[in-house]
Amino acid sequence: MISVILPAVAPVHALAQILAQLVPAAVDGLVKEVVIAGAAEPGLDGLVEDSGARFVAVSGDRGSLLAAGAAVARGDWILALDPSRGLPEAWRGPVEAHLAGGAGAAALLVPAGGLLARLTAAPLGLLVRRLDYAATDGFAGYAPEKALAGRLKARRVSI
Repeated sequence: MISVILPAVAPVHALAQILAQLVPAAVDGLVKEVVIAGAAEPGLDGLVEDSGARFVAVSGDRGSLLAAGAAVARGDWILALDPSRGLPEAWRGPVEAHLAGGAGAAALLVPAGGLLARLTAAPLGLLVRRLDYAATDGFAGYAPEKALAGRLKARRVSI
C-alpha cells in the first residue's frame, strides 16, 4: 500500500531507528516497501540488506534524493519521511484514518501539539498518492515536502 521514501541525509543509526519503527506497519501490510535514496556510506549497505529496504544511489539535494526514491516506488501511496526527525509511536492511527477517510488527498504529517506548533513546526513527512505525485513537478526546491504539499493542497494531519 505505502512506499516509504527515506533520504539518506541522517546518520545510519537514525535510519535504523526509523526502519525499526516501520516494522509493525510492514508486518501488517500497511508499508509495502522502504526505499532509501542517497550516497553510499559506511554501514548503509548492511542496513539496507538486513532490513530488506531498497537502495537508490543518488547524489544531490534533499529533493533529488526524494525524487529518486519516488521514481522507483511501487506502492499506491508515497510516504516521504525525514529520518532525522523520527516518528511518534502513534503515527499509524492518524495515517490509517487519513487513508480511510481522506478522499485521496495528500497529507502533510505534522507533530501533534497546539495550533501554533502544528502550523510552525517542520513536517515529519508527506503522504501522497503515487499517481498525484507523478502528475506534479515532484520534490523540488527548498523544503521539497512542504513545496509539494502546497501544490497538492495537502491536509495537515497531526501525528
